[in-house]
Amino acid sequence: MWKRMVLSMLLACLPWSFCHGESPVPEDMGNLEKAGAALEKQEEKVPWFEIHGDYRWLYGNGRFRGKALSPESGAWKRQDEKVTMETRRFRLFPVLRLTPHLLLKTALEDNRIDQGPGNSHHLFLLRAYLQYENESLKIEAGRLNYYLMDGDLLDKKMDGFRIRYGHDDEGPGRSVFFYGRTAEDRSKSRKVLVLENKRTLGKWLIHSAYADFRAIHGHKESIPALSYFHMPSGKSGERFDRQQVGVVKGAYSPNEDWTFSVDYVLSHGYHEKDHFSETKPGYVAAAMYGEADPKRAGSYEVWVRYYHLPSSALLAPTMDADTTFFRRMGFSGWGARLDFVPVKGLVWALEGFSLKNRSSGIVTGDFHEYVLGTSVTAYF
Repeated sequence: MWKRMVLSMLLACLPWSFCHGESPVPEDMGNLEKAGAALEKQEEKVPWFEIHGDYRWLYGNGRFRGKALSPESGAWKRQDEKVTMETRRFRLFPVLRLTPHLLLKTALEDNRIDQGPGNSHHLFLLRAYLQYENESLKIEAGRLNYYLMDGDLLDKKMDGFRIRYGHDDEGPGRSVFFYGRTAEDRSKSRKVLVLENKRTLGKWLIHSAYADFRAIHGHKESIPALSYFHMPSGKSGERFDRQQVGVVKGAYSPNEDWTFSVDYVLSHGYHEKDHFSETKPGYVAAAMYGEADPKRAGSYEVWVRYYHLPSSALLAPTMDADTTFFRRMGFSGWGARLDFVPVKGLVWALEGFSLKNRSSGIVTGDFHEYVLGTSVTAYF
């Protein structure tokens, strides 16, 4: 019985399905036993295939300013920079169902930078992983994307395997284990361990996580020129050899429209060749209203966030703002975003940030960043 229910749901949810040979729908639908037997027989023979995608155009402006000390003259110099970014991104997500519970998921991306820093990347394989899922267990292995704490801390491609067990609203909640490495050049790649637990209690959500990022190869000294003046790079430097981040999110939804949340973060990071280490707390407070559903014209979503984070907690957050600009000084400030669905399948977004350094470095300080951007994304 449960197999017939699962198969019926799968067939209803797949937007495009292809098969070879016999028709996927049994002729005798009036006899449930015969229909179920026919479907089970076809499960062994025929995989299901689906594909969806999106096309996004993004335009944004950023203003960056700060002060840097010249060790030679001993004078502080103001630096101001304006950056304009315009990109076009095309993505395809093909999914091949090998068995009722085993899928091969992939993602193709073409990213063109019309204006701004960085290089364009023609169509390439972004993700490819196997996923096994049943009622309470999900196992993924391959190159996948890890999205943690609504992207406040982490949104990055990973090579490895992830195991999820349980349900948010049952027993001890849903637990997650991931082990692997970041999907980038080996000289920059880091080993990654992530543990999570998520539990809903009525209108409350409690989500805790621990992430350990360790460089496979130690990073070089951040600012070698400072060694000549016998000055450590400290918070003016960049990168960490290791980052350990613990976070607990508490979210409250008084009704289906509003959600309020706070992420409390405690992180530790060190860099051996810079002789730098820090252990600091931080937080992200957020208020969200509505839900922008691409399938529902007129729907919208608004969120506002306040950030107060040390640099050791910044793994790879989802932000149109540039968190690396603040080096190891950390940052504080506001972010806000509006998503609106004018017609089915089309989402318009407006996003802005006003950020500043949380602390100062030995040769850097008074950093400010202002970013305003808009995007249009078509889903199909």
